[in-house]
Amino acid sequence: MVADAALGKNVMVNSVCPGWTRTDLGGPDAPQSVEEGAVTIVWLATHPNGGPTGAFFRDKKRIKW
Repeated sequence: MVADAALGKNVMVNSVCPGWTRTDLGGPDAPQSVEEGAVTIVWLATHPNGGPTGAFFRDKKRIKW
């Protein structure tokens, strides 16, 4: 709904699953570092205009449901 509301306003709205990451929530046994968990978030945040919007991503891939 937010992505639809932002259409034509040069705003991209997406969701990201960072995966199981070593944080307070993920715990010390999680397989990836915070830096690794942030890769897809940074990748989406730095997309040029016209990038994806209204999607859900993990590991730089769109998750389909």
